[in-house]
Amino acid sequence: MDLIKIGKYIAGKRKGLDMTQKQLAEKLGMSDKSVSKWERGICLPDVSIYSDLCSLLGISINEFLAGEDIDQGNLIQRSEENIIEVVTDHKQKQKGLKRIIWLMLVITILAILMIGVAIYQVGKPRNEIAPVERDSVERQVAELFAGPDGAYVYKFTTTDDYSQLKLYCSEYQSGKLVNKEDVGLGFEGIGSPKNGEILIVPDFQNYVIRLIIATDGTKLSTEFPILDGVEGREYFGRSASEIKGKTEIRYNEEQALVACIYDNDEMRVVDLSYFTDGPTEALAQNDYLYYFSFEFCKE
Repeated sequence: MDLIKIGKYIAGKRKGLDMTQKQLAEKLGMSDKSVSKWERGICLPDVSIYSDLCSLLGISINEFLAGEDIDQGNLIQRSEENIIEVVTDHKQKQKGLKRIIWLMLVITILAILMIGVAIYQVGKPRNEIAPVERDSVERQVAELFAGPDGAYVYKFTTTDDYSQLKLYCSEYQSGKLVNKEDVGLGFEGIGSPKNGEILIVPDFQNYVIRLIIATDGTKLSTEFPILDGVEGREYFGRSASEIKGKTEIRYNEEQALVACIYDNDEMRVVDLSYFTDGPTEALAQNDYLYYFSFEFCKE
């Protein structure tokens, strides 16, 4: 149905009766704003007042729906057309309503899925360790206190219980493992912490690497000697290689953390995988390597 045409028709009939919008509205028990909307083609009157409106304007319902005067000879034809238009318009509105309902349903389902994913992300097991970003305040403060060789800072989060956290220091000379030491914190019977930090602080001036493990209420601090008794060690170059991004904690398994590299001539940065499954020749390219690894023990 042509709402604009019907609106103009209502306005014309009203004006022909020398009636204002307010007067017509009062006779129908409506507001003049409603009449204004009909005449502007914004909407149609409620079906319940069709008869009263047509009676006041002196028109038939068919003329009202057609938006024009109808000759008696065309009455039947126009009646059929009006019925078809009303039915078609109703169907279109129903289709539109169905589209809106389907759209709202899809939006609701997507919202539920997103909420579900968010809840899962919050509730799912999180067992991971990751280096603190170099441009973070924590890392910058740690390096400030650590000295010229900086500091390697790692944060871990766990949802599983474990009995011990071990840190290993493996010393390699020209690619050969010559020494391996370990230190650890035990939590059996007291409950394992869910969060903590591990700091590896090379101190080349004093030829040691400091290790700090800090958790809620627990702290371990120790140091490992480096280049012990090596002649001309003060001229050695130094570098390091560490894990990148988040690493999943695999319980009861030794995992790589960082390797500190020292060489008196040509130094090569190595991949941490070389310490577990890589070629030993790559490790032999550097004079001294101090490889730090960790293990969360459940037993």
